[in-house]
Amino acid sequence: MADDLEKKMEPEISEAADKAEEIIKEEASAVEEKAAEAVKETAAATAAAATAVTAAATKEAEAAAKAAKKAEEQAAKEAAKKQAQAEKEAEKARIAKEKADAKLEKKKQKKAAEQALVDACPPQYRPVSTSKYFWLAFLSAIPFIGFIATLILSVAGRNRNVKNFERAILAYYIIAIVLVLIALIVIGIFLPSGVRENVIEAIKTMFSSVSFS
Repeated sequence: MADDLEKKMEPEISEAADKAEEIIKEEASAVEEKAAEAVKETAAATAAAATAVTAAATKEAEAAAKAAKKAEEQAAKEAAKKQAQAEKEAEKARIAKEKADAKLEKKKQKKAAEQALVDACPPQYRPVSTSKYFWLAFLSAIPFIGFIATLILSVAGRNRNVKNFERAILAYYIIAIVLVLIALIVIGIFLPSGVRENVIEAIKTMFSSVSFS
């Protein structure tokens, strides 16, 4: 009887096993599909991440290249500006040097022309330097000795310029002597005797205080 029951249940069991096997296969297929989809999604996400990273790196590289290019252009502009400034300064220095050289050359030519005129003059008409005029005036200003030197040079001087200069100083001496004589005449004639004696005494004192070595 048990064998009969087993034989009766065998088709049902076989059918149930087939159904279970089909269900397992379907579930396994679904799991495989889900795994494949997960793999695809992971690959897509990885590719998207890689693309994003590549885009970011490319953007950063472009920004860095743009900044480097801008810095290079700025440096080139600064270098060109400095070079232009240096060239301008060099040109100004060259012009200033040329002007200075031209001015110096002009002075040399003028001095040479003056010296040629001096050399062409006869000795008695040659120009007299400022220092010589100074010492002649100093000599003429010495009392008594200066008058004698002025008188001699105004008459016997070899250079006409020196002679004319000493004659001008001699004219001053003559004018001074005439004024002194007029003053003495006025003092002797018009002043009272007491005042006249005081003035004469003051003049004597003034002259006696002057000593010559």
